[in-house]
Amino acid sequence: MRKSSPKEIEERIQEFNSLCREHGLKVTHQRIEIYRALLESDDHPTAEDVYNRIRDKIPMVSVDTIYRTLALFEEHKLISRVQCLSDKGRFDKNLDKHHHFICVECKSVFDFYWPEFEKISLPKSAKEYGKIMNEKVELMGVCNKCQNYNE
Repeated sequence: MRKSSPKEIEERIQEFNSLCREHGLKVTHQRIEIYRALLESDDHPTAEDVYNRIRDKIPMVSVDTIYRTLALFEEHKLISRVQCLSDKGRFDKNLDKHHHFICVECKSVFDFYWPEFEKISLPKSAKEYGKIMNEKVELMGVCNKCQNYNE
């Protein structure tokens, strides 16, 4: 995931303000700073990561507030969640159709795009389990950084 430029961040904040109003959500200083922390990230931060990134700006904010706010953003599809096995949920500012590579060593999450996958029809057997709500691929492996470290 690449870091957003200051101009992109400000454009996304303006879009965020509009979307909040459309969804009937109050636009508060805390919510803007929590969203800004996601936009400024180049990773997929946990709620605790977001808390650590904004607590100097908003000393009265609690971890619980961060969790509730991120859940609210997710509920209104302003962000998405990456649930890594045996790890805390990570939050993703990238709402484009994409997939994830998850390092089993350092738990880093990397975005990748797979246009060929988007063209494939799901197997009928997958639909027998219930309603498909999300079609994302999560690849698990060892990232280059960890692989080079272990060699």
